Amino acid sequence: MLAIVLAGGMGKRMNSALPKVLHKVCGKPMILHILSQLGSMKQLEKTVVVVGYKRALVKKVLPKWIKTAVQKKMLGTGDAVKSARYHFENYAGSILILCGDTPLIKAETLEKVLKTHEEEKNIATIVTTFVKDPTNYGRILRNKKGEPVGIVEEKSATAQEKKIKEINAGIYCFASKKLCYALTRIRKNKLKGEYYLTDAIEILRKKGLKIGTALAKDSSEVMGVDDLTRLKAAEKYLRGRNAGSKKL
Repeated sequence: MLAIVLAGGMGKRMNSALPKVLHKVCGKPMILHILSQLGSMKQLEKTVVVVGYKRALVKKVLPKWIKTAVQKKMLGTGDAVKSARYHFENYAGSILILCGDTPLIKAETLEKVLKTHEEEKNIATIVTTFVKDPTNYGRILRNKKGEPVGIVEEKSATAQEKKIKEINAGIYCFASKKLCYALTRIRKNKLKGEYYLTDAIEILRKKGLKIGTALAKDSSEVMGVDDLTRLKAAEKYLRGRNAGSKKL
């Protein structure tokens, strides 16, 4: 398995000049929490961190075993993964992609995602979770058989689709070769002017390839920390989890 961590964003809602992934949770930059979990996975062969905004600062805190790729312009998640393509275009295994602002994710959850992806022989696996208020999240669309057929973003969702409480957690697993194929076919979103990685799912599904999902039962674990309120919530959650593990 090869992991790609998207860490190029500025994080405007953090109200800080510091790159989003360098904000600390329990005294440690949030990206290091993620890398620590990835580093404990036996399946991991290589981790690539995609840097962009103030990349020198981000690179400075990264462990020596981490590889980096540079996203020169902030053109969305699809563009970020494209920036790292030279690290995996000749790789034949599974690619795990996650965002650098999810410091609560656990290695065991990522291992379950990888296991689901490989046992079900999926070409792409989307990590989903259920939340009480799905506002501003991408909703998971399923057909009558319960199979995932796409992800609809808030701005494009119909009134009925907005009622869906199963959301995209922003973590994916792809078959490397098919991911490379999809990346060459993602087009710039007309509204945002960005390239969305979620479009890769639709591209592969239209080719008749197998798309699956893996459920993260604890929605807090996959929470994206993109503002100060969520940063405080992540700190509180992690302190509670660490206290619980010490008791055991």
